[in-house]
Amino acid sequence: MPTHHAPAAFRRSARIQSGIYDAALHIPLQLRLRRLWSAATKSPLWIQAERATWRRRRSAGQTSGPGPLRACAVIGLLAVGTWLLASRVDTGDDAQVKTLGRIEVTARLLARPEPFPDLGAYRYTYVLEYEVLRVHRQDPEGKHRLAPGDRIFVGHYKPWMPRDQIKDANWGDSPLGGRLTRFVAGEAHRMALDYELGQLAPSGALDYCYPPGVNRFFALWTNPTGL
Repeated sequence: MPTHHAPAAFRRSARIQSGIYDAALHIPLQLRLRRLWSAATKSPLWIQAERATWRRRRSAGQTSGPGPLRACAVIGLLAVGTWLLASRVDTGDDAQVKTLGRIEVTARLLARPEPFPDLGAYRYTYVLEYEVLRVHRQDPEGKHRLAPGDRIFVGHYKPWMPRDQIKDANWGDSPLGGRLTRFVAGEAHRMALDYELGQLAPSGALDYCYPPGVNRFFALWTNPTGL
């Protein structure tokens, strides 16, 4: 190798050893990735510079990867698609769940018996354990202040039936029901709740949850969600 080429070759070798080398522009690829990130988050001038770089690479026949504008477009489409999918998830919202009772939550059902007890003609309320995911309406009287992550125990009247079929003469004329068709452990329900459980359960409650007497509610309206 000619002696006068040694310094340039040495410098190129040092760059290759210190990072991935971009032969088109003699700039380490790691540095170019940092510049791309800066372009996306800080200054539009970098986008213009990267577009000019892509044009130079394309004119030189070096089109091995997508240009920065195409990458930004893909990221934007992914973000819009994610937002559209999220907006179509069933949140369990309706007029009844937003107005009935004193408390409204979305909570995940942690467990249920399989099947519910067969007690003949006894129309019981069964208490199930939930984990709160979101509090939509806090107790206006401040007796039960709930937060995401709290465990609550909810009594459901005639839990073996779809919620739109549970209202009967034992309950009376006030609204009771919902859109939920069956209880599945792990699913999230949006519920309008009230208290006291012992006074609201039409024929008494079967309550095997621990600890006793803590965060007990009666479900006036229960809807499924896609959460």
